[in-house]
Amino acid sequence: MTEPDAPQPSTASVSGAGPVSDPERIASLDVLRGVAVLGILTMNVWSFAMPSATYFNPTVWGTYTGLDRLAYQATHVFADLKFMAIFSMLFGAGIVLMSERRAERGQPVAGLHYRRMFWLFVFGMLHAYLIWWADILVPYALCGSLVFLARRLRPRTLIVLGLLAMAPASLLLLGGGLSIDQWPPDEVAVMRAQLDPSPDIVEAELAAYRGSYGEQLEQRTAAAFGMQTATFPLFFVWRITGLMLLGMALFKLDVLAAARSDQFYRRWIAAALFIGIPIIVYGIFVNEGRDWRMPESFFLGLHFNYWGSLLVAMGWISA
Repeated sequence: MTEPDAPQPSTASVSGAGPVSDPERIASLDVLRGVAVLGILTMNVWSFAMPSATYFNPTVWGTYTGLDRLAYQATHVFADLKFMAIFSMLFGAGIVLMSERRAERGQPVAGLHYRRMFWLFVFGMLHAYLIWWADILVPYALCGSLVFLARRLRPRTLIVLGLLAMAPASLLLLGGGLSIDQWPPDEVAVMRAQLDPSPDIVEAELAAYRGSYGEQLEQRTAAAFGMQTATFPLFFVWRITGLMLLGMALFKLDVLAAARSDQFYRRWIAAALFIGIPIIVYGIFVNEGRDWRMPESFFLGLHFNYWGSLLVAMGWISA
């Protein structure tokens, strides 16, 4: 970012619980939010257009050669988990922003926040089961309800808590990968069927989504339920909570408001280019070396992007 002189928000009184007025908006946050939404779309389109397992295993559908391989590599390096990280950080920042402004005006904060999270949860459930199984609104509502309690903590404390919150998902994945030889064969077979499905399973999924709305609903319900009961407690609750806490810290440190020095942002861009991206690229080569064998490539190969994406996300924020 190169906007150290960006105008500061007005403290003019705003009544009600609606969005802030134009004079109160922070332009850099709005720009980042828009970029993050578009960036997330570049990843969701994989699951919109192809079998869901393709998101983690690009060999499931089509060919993993030429432009197909390049498309996967480019989106994995520059988009996968990065824009979701930015959006999650902005969500945490928004909690602090709303809390501080309402507190300055002597208005209640907790009631409004939890009402917002309640309705976000409701709309997320409708979205997950009626439209898109990989809904993120429900996880955001649940994690947003939790991190609200940390809104008054110091930035350094928030950073430490954020990184610690992200660690359990990484450890669970690592433990799963290292212990795969000890798993019961039937459990390994189930995981492999999910991450490296047979042609029959792939065709059944495609047929469901190409069929009637009732057939789509049946397929979507099973996928959404699995997302909320397995993926959320094992992965999303840790990562999203940690990222929201980091976003709170970044907001308090004026990083997201483009108010730090150019040198500060250049350092983060350099960290993304020379540390984050090489880590992620190496992870791709590791998975390719395993020929995307599942579930090993999922449990162990995901770590490179899990942590490297933080640096690349900071690079995008700083660009």
